[in-house]
Amino acid sequence: MSLNNIVSACGAVGSAVVGGVYANFSARVMPWLDSLPDAEAIETMQKFNRTAVQVPFTTFFFGTAIASAWTVVHNLHKKDRVVGDQISAAGGVLYLAGWVLTIVYNVPRNNRLADVVAGTVEGARVWHIYLDEWTSANSVRAVLSLLGAVGLGVGTAMNIFSNRRRPAGSVDRRGQTRIVRSTAHLSEKDRP
Repeated sequence: MSLNNIVSACGAVGSAVVGGVYANFSARVMPWLDSLPDAEAIETMQKFNRTAVQVPFTTFFFGTAIASAWTVVHNLHKKDRVVGDQISAAGGVLYLAGWVLTIVYNVPRNNRLADVVAGTVEGARVWHIYLDEWTSANSVRAVLSLLGAVGLGVGTAMNIFSNRRRPAGSVDRRGQTRIVRSTAHLSEKDRP
């Protein structure tokens, strides 16, 4: 297996993990927090946000961004690009779109919530705005990350399980792939 396929496969796994965390928050955690009293919900979300910037999640969050960026750049600059490369690159772009959304949209809202004092009128006002805006954006980044995982995974699988050296037109009329060996390295007299 090539280095590119290994990196893309790692990106697929990471994107699935990150997307799963996001989806769980939108589907389960945020509705649960909404059912709590405002002060308790604010304090709990503040704890979640402090925990999120620790090693387990940040390893997946940033590691997957690196793997996705590698996949996009590598696959789109290859001269012998195949469909699997394009699908993997699209998956990488999807994950990176969710990654950027996190940095430019969700993180500033997390920072704003970190400054809120639970149990105040202003805190409750900020919390309700946060809950709507953050959860909507979180659902979008969950979808982007999960679709990214599918693209990275499917594209990588296509690359691993296909004959990447097959030239155009190497499928016979019955739809069977035939092995075609290049004779470019042979001298004229040695070619069949």
